[in-house]
Amino acid sequence: MTADASKLLHDLKSKCSSLKSAAELYKNCSAAEKKEMLALMTAAAEEITRTLAALSKLS
Repeated sequence: MTADASKLLHDLKSKCSSLKSAAELYKNCSAAEKKEMLALMTAAAEEITRTLAALSKLS
């Protein structure tokens, strides 16, 4: 495994963990906070997609 792949996998794990944590916190948020949390979760999901695309290019 290359250093690039290792970094991408590390980034992917980190982003997935952040998304999971945000999903857990979401249920206890107020309506205004839920809107903000959804925006953060959407951004994290987009980053996950970009990271997966970059990882697939290395394969």
